[in-house]
Amino acid sequence: MGTGPSPAVIPQYVKIASDLRGKITDGTYGPGALLPSRNEITAMYGVSAITARDALSMISHEGYAKAVRGRGHIVRRKRSRLTLPSRLYGPEPDPAVPLEMHKLDVYQEAPPDNIALPLETGADPSVWVRRAVYIAADDRQPIQIHVSWITGLTDAAAGALSDVDPRASWPDAVQKVTGRTIATVLQHTRSRRANPFEADVLGVPGASMVFVTHATTYDAQRRPVEHSRYTWPTDAVRISDYYTYAPGA
Repeated sequence: MGTGPSPAVIPQYVKIASDLRGKITDGTYGPGALLPSRNEITAMYGVSAITARDALSMISHEGYAKAVRGRGHIVRRKRSRLTLPSRLYGPEPDPAVPLEMHKLDVYQEAPPDNIALPLETGADPSVWVRRAVYIAADDRQPIQIHVSWITGLTDAAAGALSDVDPRASWPDAVQKVTGRTIATVLQHTRSRRANPFEADVLGVPGASMVFVTHATTYDAQRRPVEHSRYTWPTDAVRISDYYTYAPGA
């Protein structure tokens, strides 16, 4: 008599994550509560530290908790999500995940090579920089870092960078501040490991992956006006898009 296929074996970290998820949804661990640490999970479930780490990473990736440096994994008050590319340019109004300005810095610097190249700064490498950190209005956690390098600004125009409405579309704000008409935007999104500044601001371990979008805006003469870098923690982003489909004849 033949035997059927063996049932799939569920990894131990998935079982632990499922148990933690259930305790979050039933209120055992309420919003803002601290989940068991890696060492505590190791002792509670009799598993390795790696299995405990993977279970916590799964819960974090699903949006149920957020890793906070020096504290552990905190249960989110609400499972915040951003959507790319519809939210690509940052804090447009979105009733699902409203963003609020948390910190803003405006300064001048010589841009790093990977920024100077698309900006074509040439012999005058000094540009104005606007660096903003946004938090999700629901759980007050940092959720987006937006750094913009802008060429050809006078000191007076640069002063307006501190007064940009955080709800404004960024290309519209650049057009208003610079007085140059934005005609096109070239952008790409990828994931990479967080740099020290990003890890510190977003409250993630230094080796964590983040989503990063680079976008260069050009005027009607195809001259670069500004280059932006948007950074999100991976547990706050889902990639989505829509397009018109016309079937072939």
